[in-house]
Amino acid sequence: MPWRFAGRAEERIDEVTLESARRWGIEAAGRYNRLIFAAINAIGEASLLAGPRPVADLSGVCSYHLRSARRLVPAGHRVGEPRHLLIYRVAENGVVEVLSLVHDRQRLSQAARCAHREADG
Repeated sequence: MPWRFAGRAEERIDEVTLESARRWGIEAAGRYNRLIFAAINAIGEASLLAGPRPVADLSGVCSYHLRSARRLVPAGHRVGEPRHLLIYRVAENGVVEVLSLVHDRQRLSQAARCAHREADG
C-alpha cells in the first residue's frame, strides 16, 4: 500500500532526526532514521506489521511504536531503545497517511488529535 506524509509529519521526522544527531551523533541519527522509514514501510505493507494500536477517540487513527519495527532493520543497524511512535491513518483511497512522529512520553491521544487537525488543515 502506498503512503504519504500529511500535516507536519515530515517536518517532525526531520526534527527528531536532527535532535538524535545532536545527542547521539550522525551514525545514531542515521540508524534512527532507517528505523523510522522501516516502520513507515511496514505500515504500508500491512502483512509485515505487528503492533499497531487504535488511538482512543479518533476513529481510523492508529499508533505504531518504533520498537515494533526493530526486527525489520539489519542487526548491525538496530536502535537499542526507540522512544517514538508513528501516528497514521488509512485514507479512503487506501493510501497510508503518516500524520506525525511523537515521543512515547507524550499523551498519545492529545498528540494524535493535534496531528489529525494539522493533517486536515
